[in-house]
Amino acid sequence: MVQKGRSKNPTVLFFQDNYCVQNDSITDWFLKNNYQVIVATRIYTDPLFVLNTDHPKLREIEGLTLLNLLNNHPIEYVAASGLEVHATINWFVNTPLKGGFLFPYYKNSFKDYLIECMYKEQPVLPGYPSTITPAELITLLETTPAPSGTYGEYSLRFLQNIWQQHPGIQLTSYEGDLIYRVVK
Repeated sequence: MVQKGRSKNPTVLFFQDNYCVQNDSITDWFLKNNYQVIVATRIYTDPLFVLNTDHPKLREIEGLTLLNLLNNHPIEYVAASGLEVHATINWFVNTPLKGGFLFPYYKNSFKDYLIECMYKEQPVLPGYPSTITPAELITLLETTPAPSGTYGEYSLRFLQNIWQQHPGIQLTSYEGDLIYRVVK
């Protein structure tokens, strides 16, 4: 974790997708708008750990645990970039936080995004190190049970669990402050 900005400013706990090329720009935007930012990134050194433990529910538990561990910081907002949005939306809405800043890669679901990539002949998540066609990824994610493997730092099981989730629609009833902005 990295802490940036003045401690007297409202604090944002920012869960970063490691492959989101806009992370630095998002952090700079927070700092320019007088927020303190605590950057939380997951770093996995053991691929088996990712394969065996990567699931949206476990990431939700990790997020809540981290928020509780940081209770000495006046955290008012949660932020997430890229695929981390999917791991964040289910838990932060049930906390006493003032709101959230979400920066997903796409407007609708991951499945809709993959279909759009296939139709437009665009690569899937261009910032990611692995290259796979949208059709291949759709085939993998439609397989039950999910095949073993990773895409970037996410297991295919994680992607299968979130690929039909519509974060924007899920948050329509959320009453806190919310910024939902698609990044490329």
